Amino acid sequence: MTAPAAADRRRRGSGLDPHSDTFRAFADVLYVGILVFALSLPLVTWFAALSAGVQALREARAGDGHVTVGAVWRAFARRIRRHWFVHVIAPTVLAAFILLDALVLPFLGVGEMVSAVVPIVLAAVAGAVGLRVAGAWRDDLPARRNVATAWRRMSQDAAGSVLLILAVTAAGAVVSVIPMLVFVMAGPLALAAVAMDRQGSGAE
Repeated sequence: MTAPAAADRRRRGSGLDPHSDTFRAFADVLYVGILVFALSLPLVTWFAALSAGVQALREARAGDGHVTVGAVWRAFARRIRRHWFVHVIAPTVLAAFILLDALVLPFLGVGEMVSAVVPIVLAAVAGAVGLRVAGAWRDDLPARRNVATAWRRMSQDAAGSVLLILAVTAAGAVVSVIPMLVFVMAGPLALAAVAMDRQGSGAE
């Protein structure tokens, strides 16, 4: 097989848009968003789905290929089977805590502004930490080391961490205005995690 033919084979169309080469990267981001949304329907699997989407998107970019259902599903299954505490239990408990804050604060007399802002800030920071973990996660490394790497990058790359917080906040704001975008919003967030992971890897 000649080199151009091999390149054409690697650059086959994405699952969302099989015809356009110029649209393929954006199509992959949207495709990841749809797949993550579908895998998040049980609710407690939302972080495992997001982490799997980040890995599939990172591998597609590294290999000049495309995101596939199989790649996302295999990464998702590994997280559920091998690292259920990090990808299911801990994120679910954290999400429940933030939801409880949002429900309880209005009854504590702290004011409407505080009641509205505190859950948003907590969710944005938790989302940024989650994106750091998803971006730093490598299947061939122990869970503790992956989490430690993500935590270290939170402080070493403070500017990137702030950008992730802003990205999560912006995503929430966009979805609140246009709810239909919830079906694909995980895609841009996964792309942000991949970008910050590449920046963090280069700095280490």
